[in-house]
Amino acid sequence: MKHKLTQADVERLIKDPSGNNRRDTAEKIAGAYSGETLTDQERRLAEDILSVMARDAEQSVRKALSDNLKSYAGLSHDIALTLASDVDAVALPIIRFSEVLTDEDLIEIVRTQGITRQTAVASRSSVSGRVSDALVETHNEQVVATLVANAGAEISESAYRTVLDDFGDNETINERIVY
Repeated sequence: MKHKLTQADVERLIKDPSGNNRRDTAEKIAGAYSGETLTDQERRLAEDILSVMARDAEQSVRKALSDNLKSYAGLSHDIALTLASDVDAVALPIIRFSEVLTDEDLIEIVRTQGITRQTAVASRSSVSGRVSDALVETHNEQVVATLVANAGAEISESAYRTVLDDFGDNETINERIVY
């Protein structure tokens, strides 16, 4: 089984704690954690290990976690926030796909982070009205264009008015609103 951590994996990691071995181990632990086969005690242990790995010096280890846990609804909120605060390669999958992040988390990302992360928030499968309002308040063309094209975004009338005030002459945004 791809996601089963074996004694041989542990021994290999002890003998050679290279980034590649840590990444492979991270993938296996993340896969097991997001599966249905762990006992409560094993799940707590896996979560403790993942929490440490989410701060690993090797980006490929953190990226493996992000890629493998981005869609897992049972992901620890703390681990999700740690990964969402990382470099873009690690953060973007979590920001875009993780349902563990709250509206408050997403609004904080929108208000404090750059266009790439704001666009990831605007691209989520569902965006609440509160998060949409924060995205519109960025007054950024790319972010707003992504938001208004998102069929899963709740956008209030007042937010649409702001968009039209800001980008009334922008053909792309107007087409996306009409569509």
